[in-house]
Amino acid sequence: MTRAAHVRPVDDDGPGVLERFLSDVAIDEYADAPVRQSLTDVGARRPSTWIGLIVAAVVGLIIIAALLNTRLSSDERQQTRSLLSERVQSLSDSVAERQASADQLATDVQSLQDRLLAASDAGPARAAAISTLSAQAATSELSGPGVVVTIDDAPDAQAGSLNRVLDRDLQDIVNAMWRDGATGIAINEQRLTGSTAIRAAGEAILVNYQPLNRPYVITSVGGTSSVDEDSGVRGLLDGLSDDYGLVAEIHASDVALPAGELRSPRFATTAGGGAAQ
Repeated sequence: MTRAAHVRPVDDDGPGVLERFLSDVAIDEYADAPVRQSLTDVGARRPSTWIGLIVAAVVGLIIIAALLNTRLSSDERQQTRSLLSERVQSLSDSVAERQASADQLATDVQSLQDRLLAASDAGPARAAAISTLSAQAATSELSGPGVVVTIDDAPDAQAGSLNRVLDRDLQDIVNAMWRDGATGIAINEQRLTGSTAIRAAGEAILVNYQPLNRPYVITSVGGTSSVDEDSGVRGLLDGLSDDYGLVAEIHASDVALPAGELRSPRFATTAGGGAAQ
C-alpha cells in the first residue's frame, strides 16, 4: 500500500486536520516496518540454517565412515587370526608326524643294537655299560618312587603379568629337585637331558624346543625328600604361591619318565683345527 492511498481531502474545518493526516501516514509506515524487518530476519537466518544442516551431514558421513572402517578392520583381524591359527595347526601336525617318525627310527635303532649285542661274546658287558650310560644321559626310560609337582598361573593372571608361571620358575623348581636327589626329571613328558634348555618364547615356555601347555607337571624319579615340609622345593612353591598367587601342589608317587633325546653338542674350533681358546 502506497502513501497516496492514504491521502484524503483536506478539510478547512479545523486546525487539526493536517496533524491527523501526518499521524496517519506515520502510523502506516511504522506498521509496515516490522513486516520488512521480519522478512529480513528470515533471510538472514536462512544461510546459517543451511550451514548447520551441511555440518550435521558431514559429521554423519564421518561417523558412518569410521564405523565401516572399524568393521572392516575387525574383519581383517579375524581373517588374519584364522589364517595364523590354520598355519600353526598345520605346522603342529607336521611336527607331530616327524616326531612319530623319529620315535619309530629310534625304536628300530634300539632293536638293531640289541641284536648286535646278543650276537657278540662281549654282549652282556657292553649291554650293562650301555644301560648305565643311557641312564646317565637320560636317553632311556626311567621309573621308580618319585615326586610330582603341578604348578599353574594365578586364577586372575593377565597376559604379561608376574602372576603367571615363568620359565625361571620351572628352572628353579628343577634345580631344587636335583639338589634333593632326583635321578631323572621330566616336564610335561619332556625328559630333561644334559642339553635341555628351559626357556621362554613370547608367552610360551619351551622345553627341548617344544611348547608346553598349562598346567606344568614336573615329575622326578628319586628325591622323595622334596615333599617334606622343610624341603627346598616345598619352600619355593610356598613362596611362589604367597608372592604371586601361583597354584601349586606336590606329592610323592611311583612315576615313569620317557626316554630323552640325545643331541650331539657342537664346539667351536679354530681354522687350524685346534680347540678354541
